[in-house]
Amino acid sequence: MAKLTTKTYRAHATIVNSIAFLPSLISTGFFLLALYMQYFESTPLSKAMEDKLPFGNLQDEENARLILNTLAGGTISLTVFSFSMVMIVLNQASSNLSPRVIPGLTTARSHQVVLGFYIGTIIYILLLLLHYQPQASNAKTPVLAILLGLVFGIICLVLFVYFIHTISRAIQVDNILNSLFQKAVVALQKEADAFMQTYTSFNTNGEAFKYKLRNNQSGYLKQVNMTGLQQIAKKNGMQLEILVEVGSFIVEGIPLMRLTKEVTEDNETEEKLQQCFIISQEEVVMEDYEQAVKQISEIAVKALSPGINDPGTAIKAIDFLTLLFIHRLKLKDRNCLLHEEERVQVIDRIVTLDELLHRYLSPIRTYGKGDFQINIRLLRCLQGLLYQQPSDEQLNFIRAHALAVVSDAHRAIENEVDRNKINEHIQEFNTLLPDRLKLGLLKVDITSNTATA
Repeated sequence: MAKLTTKTYRAHATIVNSIAFLPSLISTGFFLLALYMQYFESTPLSKAMEDKLPFGNLQDEENARLILNTLAGGTISLTVFSFSMVMIVLNQASSNLSPRVIPGLTTARSHQVVLGFYIGTIIYILLLLLHYQPQASNAKTPVLAILLGLVFGIICLVLFVYFIHTISRAIQVDNILNSLFQKAVVALQKEADAFMQTYTSFNTNGEAFKYKLRNNQSGYLKQVNMTGLQQIAKKNGMQLEILVEVGSFIVEGIPLMRLTKEVTEDNETEEKLQQCFIISQEEVVMEDYEQAVKQISEIAVKALSPGINDPGTAIKAIDFLTLLFIHRLKLKDRNCLLHEEERVQVIDRIVTLDELLHRYLSPIRTYGKGDFQINIRLLRCLQGLLYQQPSDEQLNFIRAHALAVVSDAHRAIENEVDRNKINEHIQEFNTLLPDRLKLGLLKVDITSNTATA
Protein backbone atom coordinates (compact mmCIF):
# COMPACT_ATOMS: atom_id res chain seq x y z
CA MET A 1 0.00 0.00 0.00
CA ALA A 2 2.87 2.35 0.79
CA LYS A 3 4.41 1.72 -2.63
CA LEU A 4 1.06 2.35 -4.30
CA THR A 5 0.68 5.64 -2.46
CA THR A 6 4.21 6.71 -3.39
CA LYS A 7 3.71 5.82 -7.06
CA THR A 8 0.39 7.67 -7.13
CA TYR A 9 1.92 10.81 -5.63
CA ARG A 10 4.88 10.63 -8.03
CA ALA A 11 2.60 10.16 -11.05
CA HIS A 12 0.37 13.05 -9.96
CA ALA A 13 3.32 15.39 -9.45
CA THR A 14 4.85 14.42 -12.81
CA ILE A 15 1.62 14.91 -14.74
CA VAL A 16 0.61 18.20 -13.12
CA ASN A 17 4.12 19.70 -13.47
CA SER A 18 4.35 18.69 -17.15
CA ILE A 19 4.10 21.38 -19.81
CA ALA A 20 1.69 19.08 -21.70
CA PHE A 21 -0.85 18.77 -18.87
CA LEU A 22 -3.26 21.61 -19.64
CA PRO A 23 -2.70 21.54 -23.44
CA SER A 24 -3.78 17.90 -23.44
CA LEU A 25 -7.05 18.76 -21.71
CA ILE A 26 -7.75 21.68 -24.05
CA SER A 27 -6.91 19.60 -27.13
CA THR A 28 -9.34 16.93 -26.02
CA GLY A 29 -12.05 19.57 -25.82
CA PHE A 30 -11.33 20.73 -29.38
CA PHE A 31 -11.39 17.12 -30.58
CA LEU A 32 -14.84 16.60 -29.11
CA LEU A 33 -15.99 19.94 -30.53
CA ALA A 34 -14.89 18.89 -34.03
CA LEU A 35 -16.88 15.67 -33.76
CA TYR A 36 -19.93 17.56 -32.56
CA MET A 37 -19.70 20.14 -35.35
CA GLN A 38 -19.66 17.36 -37.94
CA TYR A 39 -22.86 16.04 -36.46
CA PHE A 40 -24.39 19.52 -36.12
CA GLU A 41 -23.79 20.29 -39.83
CA SER A 42 -26.25 17.52 -40.72
CA THR A 43 -29.11 19.00 -38.67
CA PRO A 44 -31.90 21.27 -40.03
CA LEU A 45 -30.86 24.02 -37.59
CA SER A 46 -27.45 24.19 -39.26
CA LYS A 47 -29.05 24.66 -42.69
CA ALA A 48 -31.31 27.44 -41.38
CA MET A 49 -28.36 29.27 -39.81
CA GLU A 50 -26.26 29.01 -42.98
CA ASP A 51 -29.01 30.57 -45.06
CA LYS A 52 -28.95 33.70 -42.88
CA LEU A 53 -25.14 34.11 -42.99
CA PRO A 54 -23.61 36.53 -45.57
CA PHE A 55 -20.69 34.17 -46.38
CA GLY A 56 -21.98 32.57 -49.54
CA ASN A 57 -18.50 32.11 -51.03
CA LEU A 58 -17.80 29.44 -48.43
CA GLN A 59 -20.22 27.18 -50.25
CA ASP A 60 -17.64 26.85 -53.00
CA GLU A 61 -15.64 23.64 -52.57
CA GLU A 62 -12.27 25.11 -53.59
CA ASN A 63 -12.65 28.15 -51.32
CA ALA A 64 -13.58 25.98 -48.36
CA ARG A 65 -10.60 23.65 -48.80
CA LEU A 66 -8.21 26.57 -49.39
CA ILE A 67 -9.33 28.24 -46.15
CA LEU A 68 -8.92 25.03 -44.16
CA ASN A 69 -5.45 24.36 -45.62
CA THR A 70 -4.35 27.94 -44.89
CA LEU A 71 -5.61 27.76 -41.32
CA ALA A 72 -3.91 24.43 -40.72
CA GLY A 73 -0.54 25.55 -42.11
CA GLY A 74 -0.58 28.91 -40.33
CA THR A 75 -1.54 27.49 -36.97
CA ILE A 76 1.13 24.80 -37.19
CA SER A 77 3.75 27.50 -37.91
CA LEU A 78 2.60 29.51 -34.88
CA THR A 79 2.77 26.40 -32.70
CA VAL A 80 6.29 25.47 -33.81
CA PHE A 81 7.55 29.00 -33.23
CA SER A 82 5.88 29.22 -29.83
CA PHE A 83 7.35 25.92 -28.65
CA SER A 84 10.77 27.07 -29.88
CA MET A 85 10.43 30.24 -27.81
CA VAL A 86 9.59 28.15 -24.74
CA MET A 87 12.69 26.01 -25.20
CA ILE A 88 14.89 29.10 -25.60
CA VAL A 89 13.44 30.65 -22.45
CA LEU A 90 13.94 27.46 -20.45
CA ASN A 91 17.54 27.17 -21.63
CA GLN A 92 18.32 30.78 -20.69
CA ALA A 93 16.61 30.46 -17.32
CA SER A 94 18.56 27.30 -16.53
CA SER A 95 21.89 28.82 -17.62
CA ASN A 96 21.58 32.31 -16.15
CA LEU A 97 19.35 31.82 -13.11
CA SER A 98 18.72 28.36 -11.68
CA PRO A 99 17.40 25.05 -13.02
CA ARG A 100 14.88 25.06 -10.20
CA VAL A 101 12.93 27.95 -11.70
CA ILE A 102 12.12 25.88 -14.80
CA PRO A 103 9.08 24.12 -13.29
CA GLY A 104 7.58 27.51 -12.50
CA LEU A 105 7.91 28.55 -16.16
CA THR A 106 6.67 25.31 -17.70
CA THR A 107 3.66 25.10 -15.42
CA ALA A 108 2.59 28.72 -16.00
CA ARG A 109 -1.12 28.44 -16.78
CA SER A 110 -1.11 31.23 -19.34
CA HIS A 111 1.59 29.52 -21.43
CA GLN A 112 -0.17 26.18 -21.25
CA VAL A 113 -3.49 27.69 -22.30
CA VAL A 114 -1.92 29.33 -25.37
CA LEU A 115 -0.14 26.16 -26.47
CA GLY A 116 -3.25 24.09 -25.79
CA PHE A 117 -5.36 26.44 -27.91
CA TYR A 118 -2.86 26.16 -30.77
CA ILE A 119 -2.83 22.37 -30.71
CA GLY A 120 -6.59 22.18 -30.27
CA THR A 121 -7.14 24.43 -33.30
CA ILE A 122 -4.86 22.23 -35.41
CA ILE A 123 -6.73 19.11 -34.35
CA TYR A 124 -10.08 20.78 -35.08
CA ILE A 125 -9.07 21.86 -38.59
CA LEU A 126 -7.42 18.54 -39.48
CA LEU A 127 -10.55 16.65 -38.49
CA LEU A 128 -12.61 18.95 -40.72
CA LEU A 129 -10.24 18.28 -43.62
CA LEU A 130 -10.43 14.53 -43.11
CA HIS A 131 -14.22 14.57 -42.96
CA TYR A 132 -14.73 17.01 -45.85
CA GLN A 133 -15.11 15.07 -49.13
CA PRO A 134 -16.49 17.40 -51.82
CA GLN A 135 -16.48 14.62 -54.47
CA ALA A 136 -19.13 12.63 -52.61
CA SER A 137 -22.66 12.73 -54.06
CA ASN A 138 -24.19 13.90 -50.80
CA ALA A 139 -21.30 16.21 -49.89
CA LYS A 140 -22.18 19.39 -47.99
CA THR A 141 -19.76 22.17 -47.24
CA PRO A 142 -19.53 22.64 -43.44
CA VAL A 143 -19.94 26.40 -43.50
CA LEU A 144 -20.51 26.87 -39.77
CA ALA A 145 -17.60 24.59 -38.86
CA ILE A 146 -15.29 26.50 -41.22
CA LEU A 147 -16.41 29.85 -39.81
CA LEU A 148 -15.70 28.56 -36.32
CA GLY A 149 -12.26 27.50 -37.53
CA LEU A 150 -11.68 31.04 -38.83
CA VAL A 151 -12.61 32.43 -35.43
CA PHE A 152 -10.15 30.05 -33.79
CA GLY A 153 -7.45 31.16 -36.25
CA ILE A 154 -7.99 34.83 -35.39
CA ILE A 155 -7.88 34.00 -31.67
CA CYS A 156 -4.59 32.16 -32.26
CA LEU A 157 -3.11 35.32 -33.78
CA VAL A 158 -4.17 37.35 -30.74
CA LEU A 159 -2.80 34.68 -28.39
CA PHE A 160 0.46 34.66 -30.33
CA VAL A 161 1.01 38.36 -29.63
CA TYR A 162 0.10 37.81 -25.99
CA PHE A 163 2.42 34.79 -25.80
CA ILE A 164 5.42 36.71 -27.16
CA HIS A 165 4.77 39.47 -24.62
CA THR A 166 4.46 37.16 -21.62
CA ILE A 167 7.34 34.85 -22.56
CA SER A 168 9.69 37.82 -23.01
CA ARG A 169 8.74 39.06 -19.55
CA ALA A 170 8.96 35.63 -17.95
CA ILE A 171 12.73 35.47 -18.38
CA GLN A 172 13.34 38.84 -16.74
CA VAL A 173 14.95 38.27 -13.38
CA ASP A 174 12.92 41.00 -11.67
CA ASN A 175 9.68 39.29 -12.62
CA ILE A 176 10.97 35.87 -11.56
CA LEU A 177 12.13 37.15 -8.18
CA ASN A 178 8.87 39.00 -7.61
CA SER A 179 6.86 35.91 -8.56
CA LEU A 180 8.85 33.72 -6.17
CA PHE A 181 8.42 36.30 -3.42
CA GLN A 182 4.65 36.47 -3.88
CA LYS A 183 4.36 32.67 -3.87
CA ALA A 184 6.45 32.48 -0.71
CA VAL A 185 4.30 35.04 1.10
CA VAL A 186 1.11 33.18 0.14
CA ALA A 187 2.58 29.82 1.20
CA LEU A 188 3.82 31.25 4.49
CA GLN A 189 0.43 32.77 5.24
CA LYS A 190 -1.28 29.42 4.59
CA GLU A 191 1.14 27.70 6.95
CA ALA A 192 0.59 30.39 9.56
CA ASP A 193 -3.20 30.03 9.34
CA ALA A 194 -2.97 26.24 9.69
CA PHE A 195 -0.60 26.48 12.64
CA MET A 196 -2.79 29.00 14.45
CA GLN A 197 -5.73 26.60 14.25
CA THR A 198 -4.17 23.30 15.24
CA TYR A 199 -0.59 23.86 16.39
CA THR A 200 1.12 25.15 19.50
CA SER A 201 4.68 25.45 20.76
CA PHE A 202 6.08 22.49 22.64
CA ASN A 203 9.48 21.56 24.00
CA THR A 204 10.08 17.83 23.67
CA ASN A 205 11.02 15.73 26.65
CA GLY A 206 13.78 13.46 25.45
CA GLU A 207 13.23 10.92 28.21
CA ALA A 208 9.60 10.31 27.23
CA PHE A 209 10.37 9.47 23.59
CA LYS A 210 12.36 6.27 24.14
CA TYR A 211 11.52 4.37 20.95
CA LYS A 212 12.34 5.00 17.29
CA LEU A 213 10.76 4.07 13.98
CA ARG A 214 13.30 3.60 11.20
CA ASN A 215 12.75 4.18 7.51
CA ASN A 216 12.29 1.12 5.26
CA GLN A 217 13.03 2.79 1.89
CA SER A 218 15.26 5.46 0.37
CA GLY A 219 14.42 8.63 -1.55
CA TYR A 220 13.12 12.16 -1.19
CA LEU A 221 10.48 12.78 1.45
CA LYS A 222 7.67 14.48 -0.46
CA GLN A 223 4.86 14.60 2.03
CA VAL A 224 3.90 13.58 5.56
CA ASN A 225 0.30 12.65 6.31
CA MET A 226 -0.04 14.55 9.57
CA THR A 227 -3.72 13.71 9.97
CA GLY A 228 -2.97 10.01 9.59
CA LEU A 229 -0.17 10.18 12.15
CA GLN A 230 -2.47 12.00 14.56
CA GLN A 231 -5.16 9.33 14.23
CA ILE A 232 -2.69 6.50 14.72
CA ALA A 233 -1.14 8.20 17.75
CA LYS A 234 -4.54 8.81 19.32
CA LYS A 235 -5.71 5.25 18.68
CA ASN A 236 -2.59 3.76 20.27
CA GLY A 237 -2.36 6.29 23.10
CA MET A 238 1.11 7.59 22.27
CA GLN A 239 2.96 10.70 21.15
CA LEU A 240 5.12 11.05 18.04
CA GLU A 241 8.05 13.31 17.22
CA ILE A 242 9.03 13.56 13.55
CA LEU A 243 12.80 13.66 13.00
CA VAL A 244 12.99 14.29 9.23
CA GLU A 245 12.03 17.27 7.08
CA VAL A 246 9.80 17.29 4.04
CA GLY A 247 11.96 17.62 0.94
CA SER A 248 15.06 16.02 2.49
CA PHE A 249 16.77 12.92 1.11
CA ILE A 250 16.52 10.00 3.52
CA VAL A 251 18.05 6.54 3.31
CA GLU A 252 16.91 3.20 4.55
CA GLY A 253 17.44 2.73 8.28
CA ILE A 254 17.40 6.41 9.23
CA PRO A 255 15.07 7.22 12.18
CA LEU A 256 11.82 8.75 10.93
CA MET A 257 10.37 9.55 14.34
CA ARG A 258 10.60 9.03 18.06
CA LEU A 259 7.70 7.52 19.95
CA THR A 260 6.55 7.11 23.52
CA LYS A 261 5.43 3.53 22.79
CA GLU A 262 7.12 0.56 21.12
CA VAL A 263 5.53 -0.33 17.75
CA THR A 264 8.13 -2.59 16.13
CA GLU A 265 6.37 -5.65 17.51
CA ASP A 266 3.04 -4.49 16.05
CA ASN A 267 3.53 -4.96 12.30
CA GLU A 268 0.18 -3.43 11.36
CA THR A 269 0.75 -0.19 13.29
CA GLU A 270 4.33 0.06 12.04
CA GLU A 271 3.19 -0.37 8.43
CA LYS A 272 0.52 2.31 8.84
CA LEU A 273 3.10 4.73 10.25
CA GLN A 274 5.44 4.03 7.33
CA GLN A 275 2.62 4.71 4.87
CA CYS A 276 2.23 8.23 6.26
CA PHE A 277 5.64 9.14 4.80
CA ILE A 278 5.44 9.60 1.00
CA ILE A 279 8.89 8.93 -0.45
CA SER A 280 9.99 9.17 -4.08
CA GLN A 281 13.25 8.54 -5.93
CA GLU A 282 12.72 11.67 -7.99
CA GLU A 283 12.99 15.15 -6.58
CA VAL A 284 9.91 17.23 -7.35
CA VAL A 285 10.00 20.96 -6.76
CA MET A 286 7.33 21.80 -4.18
CA GLU A 287 5.48 25.07 -3.86
CA ASP A 288 6.15 26.01 -0.27
CA TYR A 289 7.81 28.82 1.62
CA GLU A 290 11.26 27.27 1.98
CA GLN A 291 11.36 26.23 -1.67
CA ALA A 292 10.87 29.83 -2.79
CA VAL A 293 13.61 31.01 -0.39
CA LYS A 294 15.88 28.32 -1.77
CA GLN A 295 15.28 29.36 -5.38
CA ILE A 296 15.92 33.03 -4.64
CA SER A 297 19.14 32.11 -2.84
CA GLU A 298 20.27 29.94 -5.76
CA ILE A 299 19.60 32.78 -8.20
CA ALA A 300 21.83 35.04 -6.08
CA VAL A 301 24.61 32.45 -5.92
CA LYS A 302 24.41 31.83 -9.68
CA ALA A 303 24.58 35.58 -10.31
CA LEU A 304 27.79 35.77 -8.26
CA SER A 305 29.48 32.99 -10.25
CA PRO A 306 32.38 34.06 -12.52
CA GLY A 307 30.48 32.93 -15.62
CA ILE A 308 27.49 35.20 -14.90
CA ASN A 309 29.10 37.97 -12.80
CA ASP A 310 25.88 39.86 -12.08
CA PRO A 311 26.10 41.27 -8.53
CA GLY A 312 23.09 43.51 -9.20
CA THR A 313 20.83 40.46 -9.44
CA ALA A 314 22.36 39.07 -6.26
CA ILE A 315 21.62 42.33 -4.42
CA LYS A 316 17.98 42.23 -5.55
CA ALA A 317 17.73 38.62 -4.41
CA ILE A 318 19.09 39.57 -0.97
CA ASP A 319 16.47 42.31 -0.71
CA PHE A 320 13.67 39.81 -1.38
CA LEU A 321 15.20 37.38 1.10
CA THR A 322 15.24 40.16 3.69
CA LEU A 323 11.49 40.63 3.30
CA LEU A 324 10.85 36.87 3.52
CA PHE A 325 13.03 36.51 6.62
CA ILE A 326 11.12 39.37 8.24
CA HIS A 327 7.82 37.58 7.50
CA ARG A 328 9.25 34.42 9.05
CA LEU A 329 10.59 36.27 12.10
CA LYS A 330 7.13 37.57 12.94
CA LEU A 331 5.71 34.04 13.16
CA LYS A 332 6.05 31.93 16.27
CA ASP A 333 7.65 28.52 15.97
CA ARG A 334 4.67 26.19 16.38
CA ASN A 335 5.67 22.57 16.13
CA CYS A 336 3.04 20.56 17.97
CA LEU A 337 -0.17 19.18 16.46
CA LEU A 338 -3.01 18.90 18.97
CA HIS A 339 -6.15 16.81 18.85
CA GLU A 340 -9.65 17.95 19.77
CA GLU A 341 -8.92 17.68 23.50
CA GLU A 342 -5.94 20.06 23.19
CA ARG A 343 -3.50 17.27 24.01
CA VAL A 344 -0.08 17.02 22.37
CA GLN A 345 -0.20 14.26 19.76
CA VAL A 346 2.34 14.80 16.97
CA ILE A 347 5.45 16.95 17.19
CA ASP A 348 6.47 18.16 13.74
CA ARG A 349 9.96 19.13 12.64
CA ILE A 350 10.00 22.76 11.53
CA VAL A 351 12.73 24.86 9.97
CA THR A 352 13.64 27.72 12.29
CA LEU A 353 14.73 31.15 11.10
CA ASP A 354 18.28 30.39 12.26
CA GLU A 355 18.38 27.31 10.03
CA LEU A 356 16.98 29.31 7.10
CA LEU A 357 19.74 31.89 7.49
CA HIS A 358 22.38 29.16 7.64
CA ARG A 359 21.07 27.35 4.58
CA TYR A 360 20.27 30.20 2.23
CA LEU A 361 22.16 33.29 3.39
CA SER A 362 25.49 31.58 4.09
CA PRO A 363 26.06 30.48 0.44
CA ILE A 364 25.60 34.06 -0.72
CA ARG A 365 28.03 35.23 1.95
CA THR A 366 30.56 32.58 0.91
CA TYR A 367 30.45 33.36 -2.81
CA GLY A 368 30.18 37.12 -2.40
CA LYS A 369 32.58 37.74 0.48
CA GLY A 370 35.00 39.55 -1.83
CA ASP A 371 32.33 41.95 -3.09
CA PHE A 372 31.96 45.11 -1.02
CA GLN A 373 28.33 45.74 -2.02
CA ILE A 374 27.28 42.17 -1.20
CA ASN A 375 28.75 42.44 2.30
CA ILE A 376 26.97 45.74 2.88
CA ARG A 377 23.66 44.31 1.65
CA LEU A 378 24.01 41.25 3.90
CA LEU A 379 24.57 43.47 6.91
CA ARG A 380 21.50 45.51 5.97
CA CYS A 381 19.51 42.31 5.64
CA LEU A 382 20.39 41.28 9.18
CA GLN A 383 19.92 44.84 10.39
CA GLY A 384 16.38 44.75 8.99
CA LEU A 385 15.70 41.74 11.22
CA LEU A 386 16.89 43.67 14.27
CA TYR A 387 14.29 46.37 13.61
CA GLN A 388 11.54 43.75 14.11
CA GLN A 389 12.20 43.51 17.86
CA PRO A 390 13.45 39.90 17.94
CA SER A 391 13.62 37.81 21.09
CA ASP A 392 16.90 37.31 22.96
CA GLU A 393 17.46 33.96 21.27
CA GLN A 394 16.82 35.44 17.85
CA LEU A 395 19.04 38.38 18.69
CA ASN A 396 21.94 36.01 19.40
CA PHE A 397 21.79 34.11 16.12
CA ILE A 398 21.24 37.28 14.09
CA ARG A 399 24.37 38.68 15.69
CA ALA A 400 26.21 35.41 14.93
CA HIS A 401 25.39 35.67 11.24
CA ALA A 402 26.46 39.31 11.18
CA LEU A 403 29.76 38.31 12.78
CA ALA A 404 30.23 35.70 10.03
CA VAL A 405 29.76 38.42 7.41
CA VAL A 406 32.28 40.67 9.13
CA SER A 407 34.81 37.83 9.51
CA ASP A 408 34.61 36.87 5.85
CA ALA A 409 34.87 40.51 4.79
CA HIS A 410 37.95 40.88 7.00
CA ARG A 411 39.75 38.05 5.18
CA ALA A 412 38.58 38.90 1.66
CA ILE A 413 38.61 42.72 1.50
CA GLU A 414 41.90 44.51 1.90
CA ASN A 415 41.04 47.89 0.42
CA GLU A 416 41.21 50.54 3.13
CA VAL A 417 38.35 52.60 1.69
CA ASP A 418 36.02 49.61 1.56
CA ARG A 419 36.95 48.53 5.07
CA ASN A 420 36.12 52.00 6.39
CA LYS A 421 32.72 51.86 4.69
CA ILE A 422 32.03 48.44 6.17
CA ASN A 423 32.98 49.80 9.59
CA GLU A 424 30.39 52.55 9.18
CA HIS A 425 27.70 49.94 8.61
CA ILE A 426 28.99 47.87 11.53
CA GLN A 427 28.64 50.91 13.79
CA GLU A 428 25.10 51.45 12.53
CA PHE A 429 24.38 47.76 13.16
CA ASN A 430 25.76 48.02 16.69
CA THR A 431 23.31 50.75 17.62
CA LEU A 432 20.59 48.06 17.61
CA LEU A 433 22.53 45.63 19.81
CA PRO A 434 23.11 45.66 23.56
CA ASP A 435 26.66 46.44 24.67
CA ARG A 436 27.51 42.80 25.36
CA LEU A 437 26.70 41.80 21.76
CA LYS A 438 28.26 44.65 19.83
CA LEU A 439 30.50 43.72 16.90
CA GLY A 440 34.10 44.81 16.68
CA LEU A 441 35.29 46.96 13.78
CA LEU A 442 37.66 45.93 11.02
CA LYS A 443 41.12 47.28 11.56
CA VAL A 444 42.09 49.59 8.72
CA ASP A 445 45.82 48.90 9.06
CA ILE A 446 46.06 46.14 6.45
CA THR A 447 49.57 45.18 7.57
CA SER A 448 48.03 43.67 10.69
CA ASN A 449 44.51 42.85 9.60
CA THR A 450 42.47 41.39 12.41
CA ALA A 451 38.75 41.55 12.91
CA THR A 452 37.49 41.81 16.44
CA ALA A 453 34.18 40.55 17.78
